[in-house]
Formats: sequence, structure tokens, C-alpha cells
Amino acid sequence: MEWISNVLDALNHCAGLFSLLALLAAVIIPIAIYRRGRRNEMQDAQNELESIDENSRFAMPTGMRNYYTRKSVLEKKLRK
Repeated sequence: MEWISNVLDALNHCAGLFSLLALLAAVIIPIAIYRRGRRNEMQDAQNELESIDENSRFAMPTGMRNYYTRKSVLEKKLRK
């Protein structure tokens, strides 16, 4: 039973450190997730813009242009 009290005393001694680590994790992790999502959104927009530019060189009806633009965007996403 003495070892249990030693473990509890050690945990009580480090409680401030544990709470600081939990606070940092609660702040840093959402920021990192936001930045990663934002980077992915920017890359998707860049891929779509490149696809539109590639398909704007050819004369074709709007429906076909939308189809080939969408197809090109999906191909670029799958190559990642």
C-alpha cells in the first residue's frame, strides 16, 4: 500500500506540469489542424485554377468545359 501513496504523491507533485501540458495541447493542436486544413484548401483551389487554365485553351461548349475541368481536378487530387 505504501507504493500507491508514493505514486499518488509523485502525481500530485507533477500536477501543475500535467495541467500545463494539457493547456498547451488544447491550444496548439487546433491551430495545427486549422493550418493544415487551410493549406489543403489552398492547394485544391490552385489545382482547380490550373485545370481551368488548361481547358480554357480549347474551344468547346460550356457543359463539356465543366466536365473536363472537373475531371482534371479529380485526377490531380488522386495523384497526391
